[in-house]
Amino acid sequence: MTIPKKIYAILLATILVVATALTVPAHAKDVSITVAVASNALAPIKKITAQFQAEHKTPIKIVSGSTGKLFTQITLGAPFDILIAADELRPRLLEERGLIKKDSRFTYASGVLVLWSLKEDGPLKATSTLTILKDPAIKRIAVANPKIAPYGHAAFEALRAVGILEDIKSKFIYGENVSHAFNFARTGNANIAITALPTITGQIGRHIVIDSTLHAPIIQQAVILKDAPEAASKFTAYLKGPKGRAILAEYGYILP
Repeated sequence: MTIPKKIYAILLATILVVATALTVPAHAKDVSITVAVASNALAPIKKITAQFQAEHKTPIKIVSGSTGKLFTQITLGAPFDILIAADELRPRLLEERGLIKKDSRFTYASGVLVLWSLKEDGPLKATSTLTILKDPAIKRIAVANPKIAPYGHAAFEALRAVGILEDIKSKFIYGENVSHAFNFARTGNANIAITALPTITGQIGRHIVIDSTLHAPIIQQAVILKDAPEAASKFTAYLKGPKGRAILAEYGYILP
């Protein structure tokens, strides 16, 4: 039986539409990605993202918070494509649980811990050490929660190493992350913040770098989550590449 030309044309058009529709998800999946980033790395990742988008036209959503909270959200099914953490523990745990793409875990930087004060003429001097925190003039010290924030954990290690942790605990104001702790000091709700160097980069005030031998290295890793689109791999390659590394160095990170 001969199919009329008009019906044949309609059938052909329908087949083409269906075939096109079937190919859309694979391409659409590459359209956008969601990056979960630890608070200390938010500023440099925003800058890296802007450059990446200008070159690749890939829409990127950034979600920021403490590494511990982001990790929990991922284990509960949060739709993130990349985790840029402030430690190596959570990325490794995600790998062990089979939640990341194979061989996608890598170290992108090591962090630097600092004391920061808004006031140039405050108790914090260029020659100060952690023991300055015992000064009676320093009433409130902002620090990230050591239970969920790697920089907070490193801060406690350093304070314990110099033997003053228990002496100054009553002065602590806890932030959920280093940015939160920094904002306590920036707004005058704390005299000093123990925070990350990238967090205070470009800010007024005075800071000193905490001796890195007083705490374990703050090794920061990133992973691609297992259901992430191909664009996620392109972004992490950019992060590890010369342009990404240049921005990380600009914010004071130690590069691998």
